[in-house]
Amino acid sequence: MSHDDPPPAPAKKKSPAEEAAEKRREKLTPGSLMKAVIRSGRGDATPADGDQVILHCTIRTMEGIVVNSTRREHGGKGIPLRFVLGKSKMILGFAEGFPTMLKGEIAMFKMEPKIHYAEDDCPVTPPDGFPKDDELQFEVEMLDFFKAKVSLVMIGA
Repeated sequence: MSHDDPPPAPAKKKSPAEEAAEKRREKLTPGSLMKAVIRSGRGDATPADGDQVILHCTIRTMEGIVVNSTRREHGGKGIPLRFVLGKSKMILGFAEGFPTMLKGEIAMFKMEPKIHYAEDDCPVTPPDGFPKDDELQFEVEMLDFFKAKVSLVMIGA
């Protein structure tokens, strides 16, 4: 290194949120999250941190019994879920699976309990009677995603 070379850039310090996300990802093991594409999506863009995702989700046992759904035909209200990647509280399987999806894609994610609602310190509470200790199938339809808009409002000024 000559005296004209700039000093090496300091290593970027990770935020506490980034460190927590990395630690959480350590729970993923081969086979704990499996994806099968049911219907291909369009384009080649996938959602990233800071994007709002809008989707339908139907959760089934491995025997095919629907235990929860956003879809009317499966007992839900018909209202899609909305999450902001990297900001919203969600199960680990969603945090890892959503960024692999294209708009319009329908995928089936098979998840071991440790990466859905039985995860240690799971940030989301399942409904009463939910089979959180079972391996489950999550059928997800990615309706749309886009950069989330953040509005700051000054109060009392």
